[in-house]
Amino acid sequence: MGQLGHCSLQYGDKELLPRRVAALDGIIIQDISCGGVHTCAVTELGALYAWGGGQVGQLGLGPQNGFFSCIPSESDPFLKNIPALVIPKGVKLVACGHSHTLICTNDGRIHGWGYNSYGQAANEKSQYAWYPSPVDWYVGEVWKLAAGGGHSAVLTDACSLKELCEFRLADSITLSNASQIEDVASRTGSDALARLCERLKKSYMVGGEPLST
Repeated sequence: MGQLGHCSLQYGDKELLPRRVAALDGIIIQDISCGGVHTCAVTELGALYAWGGGQVGQLGLGPQNGFFSCIPSESDPFLKNIPALVIPKGVKLVACGHSHTLICTNDGRIHGWGYNSYGQAANEKSQYAWYPSPVDWYVGEVWKLAAGGGHSAVLTDACSLKELCEFRLADSITLSNASQIEDVASRTGSDALARLCERLKKSYMVGGEPLST
């Protein structure tokens, strides 16, 4: 289904020997992940490429009628499985599930797309997330992403259940109480909560003045 990134295969529908993906020649890849029928790669400059089957949105390029194709003309068979640029910059990590994709960007945000029947790809309740969708879930610096058949997982610097609970309880933090909560968190060893307070204060301040809400 094009997941190998080659325009043609050596043996019918199989590629029995390792071969360089010609379309990515000269591009330095720092992260790569394979799904059920699709593949994604992140370059050293933070660009995301995807190729393979995209029938349920796992390529992030919108609804696909058949195999993925970034072809200007449907009559050209030689461009059918060439990796397509999905996001030009800012991507740090990628994980491909069976039929969905997750990324983490340089600003720490998580985006997902693809098959979403169990909520594994996006916050939306729709069955398919055709395009990259922000996941409104953030509990610290993202270290690693993982995606399975119907679920997703994120490893962050808030690795304990105690810290995760603190982040959930911290939804009520505002600019006016952040300093007080940070002080209590620091004295009780709640390092993740203290870090969150510090990040919130920085996000609300520009040149020492609070941003308008």
